[in-house]
Amino acid sequence: MNDLLEYDINAANAADLFAKQVEAPAPALEDFSGRGFILCAGGPYLESAYVVVRLLRHYGATLPIEIWHAGEDEIPPWARPALIEHGVTLHDVMDYCENRPLKQMRGFPIKTAAILNTRLREVMFIDADCFPVRNLEFLFETQEYKENRAIFFPDYQRHLLLPDKPVWQHVGMPYNGDTEFETGLLLFDKVSCWKALNLAEWMNLGSEFWYQHAMGDKDTFYLAWRKLNQSYFLAPNCSRIPTVLSRHYWLGKKHLVDHRTGTSKYTVPYKKGIFKSYLSPYKGRPLYKDFIDEFLQRFVNSNYGLHTKFLDDLKTYKDASGG
Repeated sequence: MNDLLEYDINAANAADLFAKQVEAPAPALEDFSGRGFILCAGGPYLESAYVVVRLLRHYGATLPIEIWHAGEDEIPPWARPALIEHGVTLHDVMDYCENRPLKQMRGFPIKTAAILNTRLREVMFIDADCFPVRNLEFLFETQEYKENRAIFFPDYQRHLLLPDKPVWQHVGMPYNGDTEFETGLLLFDKVSCWKALNLAEWMNLGSEFWYQHAMGDKDTFYLAWRKLNQSYFLAPNCSRIPTVLSRHYWLGKKHLVDHRTGTSKYTVPYKKGIFKSYLSPYKGRPLYKDFIDEFLQRFVNSNYGLHTKFLDDLKTYKDASGG
């Protein structure tokens, strides 16, 4: 949607370029329609994304589910029928971002690109390691969404948007102590939020600079929404179980999702040591850390038994293909 940057962003010109982008008109709206879920996944996130898909369907979600990936090789042939069977459509973001580096699009910038390029108008974005514990479709019908057209969920602490950091000069706003967003789960009407989304996407286009001052995509959403005074509803505080997950809620302490943080991404299960089904290996980390993570996941993740079942189902596709 946004044109590529004509020149590099740096500390000397960031404030001017940001201000110009704020004043520039947003790209023309396209013919968006419908509601649905979007995940960005592939490579090491594939198995986790499959679990998210199965959980959404298990809890009764019927809306379309799109998985966006960067490059055909991110979704191996054996995984495609497994996902399509559950009503998933696959979209290669590089078809829409052919002038952008593949390496960049296999990072946080894929999120805003996928959200802007989907044909859906109302989007619920879910990270590939953010596991639902109920049907989330009710959020589209809440008064908070209808009035604000955007829902964000809070992070458990501030990370990079701290007092006296240069980011505030670059965006022309003072630090005011707001809660940071945690964008493992978010919801908005693209038409109502079009300019803010495009401003966030512009920052992700310049991720080499902006990610020095903001924590990935999550802070670009906050900065764009605040700069444009775009309406949003911030959900209740999350709870944090260290090294395992952040647990997000709706009003009335309604448990929505467990966003796994710190632990490794799932692989298809296999037997190892005392575990009948072992899910959390991660290259380059001590074996004892894998076992601790595995143990904690079993007792903390709200629907861990379903995770194991769904990953066992996925394993049958891989085994059948010899992959």
